Amino acid sequence: MSIKSFETRESLKEKLKIRNLLFEDKELEKVLITHNYFNFFNGLETIFLESSSPKAYNKIKLQDFTNLYLFDKEIRSILSTCLDTVEEELKSSISYHFCKLHCSKLADTMQYTNSEHYMDPANNTLGSPTYCRYSNIYPFKNYQNKKIYNEFSRFILFKPYFLTNLITNNDHINISFYRDSSYTAPPNVAIYRDDSGVNHTNIAVPFWVAIETLTFGEILRLLHYLQDDVMEDVLKDFNLPLSKRNAFLNMIDFLLCLRNNCAHTTLINRFRTKEIYHVNALLISSFSLCPKNSDSVLKLFDVIKILSYFTDVSAIKKPLRTLKIKMYLSLGIKRGKYTYNKVLARMGCDNYNEWKKILSNIKYSL
Repeated sequence: MSIKSFETRESLKEKLKIRNLLFEDKELEKVLITHNYFNFFNGLETIFLESSSPKAYNKIKLQDFTNLYLFDKEIRSILSTCLDTVEEELKSSISYHFCKLHCSKLADTMQYTNSEHYMDPANNTLGSPTYCRYSNIYPFKNYQNKKIYNEFSRFILFKPYFLTNLITNNDHINISFYRDSSYTAPPNVAIYRDDSGVNHTNIAVPFWVAIETLTFGEILRLLHYLQDDVMEDVLKDFNLPLSKRNAFLNMIDFLLCLRNNCAHTTLINRFRTKEIYHVNALLISSFSLCPKNSDSVLKLFDVIKILSYFTDVSAIKKPLRTLKIKMYLSLGIKRGKYTYNKVLARMGCDNYNEWKKILSNIKYSL
C-alpha cells in the first residue's frame, strides 16, 4: 500500500462521481468542507460498496453516507454521556471511602498523596505498608496492566509536586480557599511550593476536589492501587464483593478503551479494543462476550454490555431504530435490511433483536 497524496476537493468530487455516488454538487461541497473525508467516506464505504475493485456504488446517495455518519456521531455522544456518569460515580465512591479511612481529620487532608496508604502491585514483601497479596498472580501484568504493575512510584498522586501542579494547572482551585493556619503538612504528603521555591505547609486540597482533575485512565490506575479495605467499600457501591476485584478492574479497562475512542472523532461503529487488552474469563461467561481472539479484542456490542452494568444505555435504541427506518426508506426493504445488518455486524452483532435486548436494562450478574 502506497502513501496517498493530497487531493483537492474537486478531485475528490470526481472520484466519487466515477464510483457512481449520487449527489448534488453543493451538498457534497458542504460535506467536504465540514467533515474529514477519511472518516466520512473511507470509514463508511465498505457498508455501501457494490464492488471493491474497482470501487463502485449502486444507487447509493450522499444522504446514505450522511445518515450513517450522523448515526455514528449520535451514538458516540450518548456513550460519552453514559461514561461521564460512570466516571462521576467512581470518583465519588473512591474519594468518599478513602477519606473515611485516611483523611477524616484536618491534619490528614493530604494523606491521599501518601503512597503508604496504597497497594503496590509489584510489592510481595509481607509486612510492608504497600504490600500486595495479589502480587505474584496479578492479572494481565504483561498486558494492559504492565505499567500499572511496574510503575507504582510514578503515579500522579505520589509525585513530589502534585499539590503545586494541582493548584497551578486548575484555575478553579483558588489557593486562598485552601490555606488554613490550623493545618500543617505531615511527613510523606504533597506540599505546595510557590514560584519562588518556598514551601507552604499550611495549604491542603481535599481528595474530593483533587480527584475531579484525574483522567479516566488515572482513575483506573488509582483503583488498582487501593488497599482492600477501601476497595471493598468501593465495590459494594457497585454491588460487587471484594472477590470480584479482578473482574471489576477489567470492566473498567474496556470502559477506558471506549472513553478514549469517544474522546476523538473516529467512527464509533469501527470500535475495537486493542489486542493488548485481555478479557477476564468471568466477564466472558457473565456477559456472553465474543472476543475476536480467544480472550482479546472486543467490538462495540460487547463493551456496551459491560457499560450497561453501570448505567442505563437504553438511549441508544432510538438512533438504532431511526437508522433502520432511514435505510429501509432509502434502499428498499430487502437491500435496506442487508445494509443495516452490515452496520450492526461491524459493531459486533448483526441481530437487531439482540441489540434491543442489551439496550433494555438487562441485569447482568458476576
